[in-house]
Amino acid sequence: MTLRIEPYKAFSKGAKALSLRCGILRATKKQVRKHGTFDTVLNWGNSERRFTNANYINDPEAVANASDKLRTARIFGEANISQPAFTTERTAAEQWISDGCNVVCRTLLRASEGRGIVLAEHTHPDRGDDRRDERRYDGDGRLARRFSRGIVDAPMYTKYFKKADEYRVHVFDGEVIDVQQKRKRQEVPNEEVDYQVRSGRNGWVFCRDGVDCPGSVRIMACRAVNVLGLDFGAVDIGWNRHNEECAVFEVNTAPGLEGSTLDSYYRAIANRRPEIQGGAYARRRRNA
Repeated sequence: MTLRIEPYKAFSKGAKALSLRCGILRATKKQVRKHGTFDTVLNWGNSERRFTNANYINDPEAVANASDKLRTARIFGEANISQPAFTTERTAAEQWISDGCNVVCRTLLRASEGRGIVLAEHTHPDRGDDRRDERRYDGDGRLARRFSRGIVDAPMYTKYFKKADEYRVHVFDGEVIDVQQKRKRQEVPNEEVDYQVRSGRNGWVFCRDGVDCPGSVRIMACRAVNVLGLDFGAVDIGWNRHNEECAVFEVNTAPGLEGSTLDSYYRAIANRRPEIQGGAYARRRRNA
């Protein structure tokens, strides 16, 4: 009975941290040549099936569903998962702007940390013109520049969801195992913080102290992971306090792990595969 972690890329920090914490070896190319397959593969963000006879924790096809923003949105729509309204039609997005809504133009369907996002903002008529403010983010998700232009060509558009809070809810086997909240870095000046695209590059950090996550957010996160066919996932979800509504933005299948979040994943994996608590797995942890 062999259990391995298969990272989506060789130098995945999350996969390495999980490997050391759990004592589970990673599925390297050398091991693939030696073993051919494994009993169980814990899939860390990989949408390609390399082990035909293995049992997967997070099937590659489910990971593919979560990795593609448009595919995710369509699955969520069929399952009535709360999410921002979306369209693939530029004319529909332009109508949203005309109706007074801000629009997120997703120029990349498989990206994270704000990459590929162009945020087109409605300009109020009282300003005396009909210009739209647009923010474009560079390859690292950092705010690159702002200029006046309307909707840009993109394979997907979503209405901007106004949120007071944004959470990352970690779900494993249908249970919430950890909750983090995105908060502004104290050392970053307010004028350098982007409150609309809340990424690390834009002045935000995940915190867990004093987090009060609404029950409906937790429930929706569990549903989102389930309808995608995943065994686990980290759900980024916004919360509008005024309307008491939430919206799922994306589900991460290879989230960053550290501290108590890493411990939570170890306990969840050990609950499914108790053998990792002892034997060779325990020896690897001691020697890590």
